[in-house]
Amino acid sequence: MNSYIFILCPPFSGSTLLWKIVSTSNTVSSLPGEGQSISEVKKVMRQAPWNPATKMPWKTIKKVWGKYWEKNKPLLLEKSPPNIIRAQEIAKHFLPAYFLIMVRNPYAHCEGLIRRNNMTAKDACEFAVRCLRQQAENVKNLNNTLCFTYEELVSSPKSVSRAIESFIPQIGRLQYTENFALRSIDGIVDRGIVNLNTKKISNLSPKSIKQINKVLLNNIDIMNFWGYECLETTFLHTFNFLKTRSGLLFSTMPSRSRRMVNRLKSSLVGYGNK
Repeated sequence: MNSYIFILCPPFSGSTLLWKIVSTSNTVSSLPGEGQSISEVKKVMRQAPWNPATKMPWKTIKKVWGKYWEKNKPLLLEKSPPNIIRAQEIAKHFLPAYFLIMVRNPYAHCEGLIRRNNMTAKDACEFAVRCLRQQAENVKNLNNTLCFTYEELVSSPKSVSRAIESFIPQIGRLQYTENFALRSIDGIVDRGIVNLNTKKISNLSPKSIKQINKVLLNNIDIMNFWGYECLETTFLHTFNFLKTRSGLLFSTMPSRSRRMVNRLKSSLVGYGNK
């Protein structure tokens, strides 16, 4: 008998990395991509996917996915970000199922939504908060769940991998030290596990952070639930943002000029917190 593993994770929050780590197990069969993108179900699953009122034909979807899974393997893996709003339905149609629930720092999440989906900072943050709240509901209401953050995964992949192995005994050993080809803020890069939060957050303008903060301060309860804190728009952040945007100019400066800029950066460290 097969068991199912569903990765419940918002978009641009590390779901592909987690999916690839879980897929290193030789007892796991994963779909060729996100289940929502498989041609036979794409039309129905990608029609208003984030509208909770959209009804999914789960029996048909399960049958289609079954064509792509290797059912001789005991564990069948799927990850589609909109599944976070339909986890209760999934739990009824896929038995038995394990749920891996992951969230990411909302600032880093917003950066991906702004850059990749061309959203405003306000709209991006409202969506990020919606995802945080939905994931909190999934933690409270679903059975068979393992919950962790993107930050925990990238800072301690061994600990998270061992937790997954204990949670799903059939999974065996996960190869978390491998290189993974992933699309990120750096493009498609084949490398080991790296925390990209700092780079992503430095890509947000001070104006965007202020707009994000306005939303987050009205949702401080969910920030506290996940252990995240609001950021300040310090002089150092402004400097880093401008440096990121003018990276090409900076890289072509004479070495003497670059040293002067770096000394200025060092002098600003901690200034915005005074």
